[in-house]
Amino acid sequence: MTKIFTFLIAAIIGSIVGFLGGFQGIAGGFYISMLLLATDIAKTQRTAAGTTLLAVLFPISIGAVWEYYKSGDINIPVALIITFFYIIFATFGAKANEQFAEHVPLFTLAITMGLTSIYFGYKGLKAYKKLKK
Repeated sequence: MTKIFTFLIAAIIGSIVGFLGGFQGIAGGFYISMLLLATDIAKTQRTAAGTTLLAVLFPISIGAVWEYYKSGDINIPVALIITFFYIIFATFGAKANEQFAEHVPLFTLAITMGLTSIYFGYKGLKAYKKLKK
């Protein structure tokens, strides 16, 4: 994957998750982690976690970010691109939320969290089976 394509995907992730975060009222870190892994930008859960922490929770989780950084598990350019687009699209998501009845963001959150749980369950099972070999 070329750097330009990787950065384009990072911008798309930041846009989508920013919108969903603003719409659903969540930080969206689990979405970013899932999308980094699903798009193969992050090769490991640790890199996805470190990059996500920097992108979304940098001021809150500076200690955790520092530890991931020291071990080389953060993709800084990707995290900063996601942060930039997240800020922009979270505003749009929050504005869209005002246009829908309360049940719509609740249902979208339930559906996306369910799909995310299935995805992470699959990845965990696959990793577990790999350890057993």
